[in-house]
Amino acid sequence: MNQKNIFTVIGVILVLQGIAFYLMGDKMSSQTFPNLDEAGRSASINLLQVISVMSILIGLISFAVRYSPQVLWAFTIGFALFGLNSLKHMFINHINVPVIALVIQIGIALVCAYLWFQNKKPQTS
Repeated sequence: MNQKNIFTVIGVILVLQGIAFYLMGDKMSSQTFPNLDEAGRSASINLLQVISVMSILIGLISFAVRYSPQVLWAFTIGFALFGLNSLKHMFINHINVPVIALVIQIGIALVCAYLWFQNKKPQTS
């Protein structure tokens, strides 16, 4: 398991997720918030489009920094916070969070934490 391959996969997943959020924002909004009126649905679709572009951006950054171990701490903490926020929405706010997105967030945080701690170990030759 090396960083280049993992960050390439993370980048691809995030870009595909961003495209899916953008293309299916209306469906996701109505499934997540079934009781919204038209103005609320429009606002949530617009927010999903912003999130989709941010996902694509982070995916492209992941691909660009796939050789740099200095970003592992940021990805670990960022995706851990992202996953914790999704868990909060799911269990406290009772929002219908897509389980696959939650699994991806927590999975990326765990993989980045693994790589981060592997890079902290003294290298022996």
